[in-house]
Order: sequence, then C-alpha cells, then structure tokens
Amino acid sequence: MFGRKTGNTRKKRADGDTSERAAGGDASRSGRSATNWRLIYNPQGDPIDVVAYGAAVAEGRIAGKYQLSNTRVPNTVIIQRSTTPGVIAGADVKVDRQAAKDAGISVARTQRQGRNSARTVGTVNLSELMTRSSKTFPAAEVEPDSPAVILYTSGTTGNPKGVTLSHRNFHFQLSTVVPSLVDFRPSDRVIGVLPMYHVFGLANSMVAAIHNGATICLVPQYSPANLLAAITQYQGTILPAVPSMYQHLLAIARARKAQIPESLRMCVSGGAALPLAVVRQFAETFGAQIIEGYGLTETVSSVSANGKDGQMKEGSIGRPADGVEMQIIDETGGPVPPGETGEIAIRSTTVFQGYWNDSDATAEVMREGWFLTGDLGYQDEDGFFFITDRKKDIIITGGYNVSPREVEEVLMTIPQVADAAVVGMPGRKDKSEAITAFVVVYEGEELSHRAVIEYCDRELAAYKRPKVVNFVETLPKNATGKVLRNELRGEAVDRRLVERAEPVQVEER
Repeated sequence: MFGRKTGNTRKKRADGDTSERAAGGDASRSGRSATNWRLIYNPQGDPIDVVAYGAAVAEGRIAGKYQLSNTRVPNTVIIQRSTTPGVIAGADVKVDRQAAKDAGISVARTQRQGRNSARTVGTVNLSELMTRSSKTFPAAEVEPDSPAVILYTSGTTGNPKGVTLSHRNFHFQLSTVVPSLVDFRPSDRVIGVLPMYHVFGLANSMVAAIHNGATICLVPQYSPANLLAAITQYQGTILPAVPSMYQHLLAIARARKAQIPESLRMCVSGGAALPLAVVRQFAETFGAQIIEGYGLTETVSSVSANGKDGQMKEGSIGRPADGVEMQIIDETGGPVPPGETGEIAIRSTTVFQGYWNDSDATAEVMREGWFLTGDLGYQDEDGFFFITDRKKDIIITGGYNVSPREVEEVLMTIPQVADAAVVGMPGRKDKSEAITAFVVVYEGEELSHRAVIEYCDRELAAYKRPKVVNFVETLPKNATGKVLRNELRGEAVDRRLVERAEPVQVEER
C-alpha cells in the first residue's frame, strides 16, 4: 500500500503523502513546487514493492521502504530527520494521542488485517490504484540530481540517517558501475531473496534486473529451504545474497546432502564481510565461486567486486568499478602506500548527495569530494583492495590494535565452527579490552573452550588470541547479515524504537 498525490499540499492530506517542504527537504532544487515522499508500506514484501517503487519514481516522488520494528513497538515505522515528525504505529501499540499532539508528532495507525477490516489512514490499495490508472500516464520530468529514494541506516550504532540517493546516482550505478562488475543478460533469472528496504536488494537485485530486461524471482519469506527451493524451481542464474545465506546453504547441504542447481552461474555476496572459509567451502561443496562485492547505501551499493575483468584474488573485494575511484587514506586524509592499512575513501557519481536534513553527519563523511566509508583496509601492488575491519570495531589491547575479522577468519577454519564473531570487552586493567569470541558450533558437533584456545595459540600472535570463548546457538545479525557487535557487548540500543514512561499507559483516544 502506498500514497497518491492530491491537489492541495496545504490541506491535511488524505493519502499519507508528506510534502518535501514539510519533511524539511529543499523542493526548489528539483524545480518543482512540492515533492512528495511515498512510503511503501508493505510489511511482508512481494511483487507490490516492484510496482510501488517504479510508480513512485515515475510520478517524481521520493520513494522509501523502511524496516519495521518488531520488538518493543511491533510493526511501527519511525522516520527521523523530518521537520514534521510522525509515527506509523502497529495495531497493538498503545498511543497517547494528546502527548503526541503536544509534541507535534503526527500519528497514523496500522489496522488489523482482514477482508472487512478498516484501512490504514492515508493509504490507497494497489489494486484500486491500478484499476483507476491510465495506460497513457506520462512520467514526471525531474532534474537528474533531485532525490529518487531515501533509505535509512539501521540505527544500531547511532541515530538512523536518511541516505538521499538521486536519479543520477541510480542511473550511473546501472549504466556504468554494474555492467563493469556483473555480466547481466536479458535471459537471466535473478533470485530476489534480499529485502527491498536495503540498497543491495533494491539496486543490485530488483532495479538491476529490470534495467537489463532480466527476470527477478522473488522469495517472499526467507529460509534456507525456501531459498534452495526457489533456485531449483526457477532455475536461477544469478544469486545476490548476504554471507549468512551462503552459510545457511552450506548447512542445508551438509544436513540433506543437497546440491545447488547447475543453472546458477553467478553468486554475488555483499552487505557484510564474507569469511574466507565460506568461499572455500562453497566452492568445494557446490563447485561454484562466490564473487564478493563491496558497496554501501551511500554509494547505491556496489563499487567494486572480486572477479572484475575475470581477475580474482582470494579474500579481496577486487578492483574499483568503471567510473569509481577508491583510495586508502590516513588520519589526515592523505593517501598511504600499497600494503599499508587505512580508511577506504570513494569518489564517484554514484556517491550519495548527503544525509536527509543532517548536514553535520554529511560533513563528517565527506572530504573534498571523497566519501569516507569507515571501513579499514589496504590496497596491494596490483590494485586489489582488501577490507580488514570497521574503524569502530577495532579492539585495543595491551597497546596493540587487533582486527576482529582477522581473529574470526582463524576461528572459521576450525572444522566444527559454523559461525564466529569477536569483540573487545572492557578489561580489568588500564583501558585494554579483552578479546572475546562468540562461537556457533555445527549441529551434532562438539568443541571445548580449551580446544579453541589451543587452536588460536597455533594460528595467532599472542596479543591477538581470544581470552574468553562463549558458545552460543546463533549470532545477532541485522537483515544483511552484519553481526551486531554492540549486542554481543551488551551495549545495544535500537534508536528506531519509541521509548515510553513506565508503568503509565494511556489508551488511544
């Protein structure tokens, strides 16, 4: 379900659209008096998303689909950095309307589902909109640099930020960047298992498939079994997926002695670091090579891939795509020699315009046209880039900097280990952090704390070895498979959520 345009932007809208002026954007730069957001509100995810995104952009709107909270405020959307704040509240969430009004917060309700149930305020049903629409509908004319999509960051390590992506950003990504990294063909069948509210699923799965005239086969509810079934049923040829999905495919192959169909000619991994052990095991088990891509929401996803021009190096994210400049810089912003670790910086037409209504956050990551990614890595003599870790995740112990990913790569080579994550926990002495490992063991396997420590003693320098090993059933991860290290450290605060005073609860009025 999504909104449609009305004739009077000054009146209270009956369809849920938010004018760009009201949302705090600059409508004048797009050459239009008023530009509207279209919130694509479809919690389950299905073909409606494909139509809704395209329709919003064709009408000259700013499209967005945002992940719903499903914990303390179930099925609730919170969009930040809007000058007219609002909340779409889940059906079971109690709302103090007067308190919201006093704070200047608009509230819309999600109605309970059912044939005769009430419709959510400010929405229009897709089937009704298609029935009334004209086949000769003309697409709106827009300036290339006007916003096309706003995607919000996760909000697990800081306040969510609205990444503003323009029409030019998407066009350059699809016309220049993607063709130099992935060989898309009209005959391809892309397995669409990634969520559309994430840039990987949106740009490099759905939009790339449509742009190239390929077929996208949607997997509405992810599970390893559903994914394998979809690949088999549709004879998928391209699989864009996150590392945890490839790990799950390995697990299901191990349990069921299953095989991936031979139709699959290209596996692309992104969204999180891909363990080297998974790449090797996947090739051994299925005879298929995983291409690791690298990109961010701020770059409309991929900017490099290991396998560009048919050249690949184990553990690398490859060389930059056409039209993309990448370099490794030091603390002062100057380039560092090959082999030295620093921060990855990117300059390209595919780099975003900035964070929605957040000039301070934008200024922190932009430097003389270069986007500072926050990822640490190095470039070798052949121009291949390697990621070592996130800048914020580095562990400081005994005066040394330790990369969690380096330790995790070693843990993942233990035959019994299915998954692993490493964090620094506050130590007892000075400001050092204790290297702490969280390990998931394959079902039916056994592994002791001592065995893990002894293995690391053989493979790692003394200051890099874990001091504590915790065995867990699963690791906390976000939708793209990134490990939520702050949850492992017990520091997690989901800033998407609305906090409320307890024990007072006021019923909706």
